[in-house]
Amino acid sequence: MILIKRDIDMDEASARSLRNVITVLLEQRGIVMASGASFAAHLIDLAIMQLRLTIHDISEEELSGLADFVSIDLSSDDKPN
Repeated sequence: MILIKRDIDMDEASARSLRNVITVLLEQRGIVMASGASFAAHLIDLAIMQLRLTIHDISEEELSGLADFVSIDLSSDDKPN
């Protein structure tokens, strides 16, 4: 995963640079998927997600809380009424 120090506020120039990296990674993901390398595409997706979390200053704890909430909601949808 890409690690960026969280104790430094994201300035607009840094955020713009990271958005540009995301754009390139999305293009590369398309190329990788077209060649049939789905696992490599998944790894690129993870890198993109990490960059987006960094840009929007979302912590791992917040992401984990969201995942817990979604998984609870999904498990309740599986149960019959």
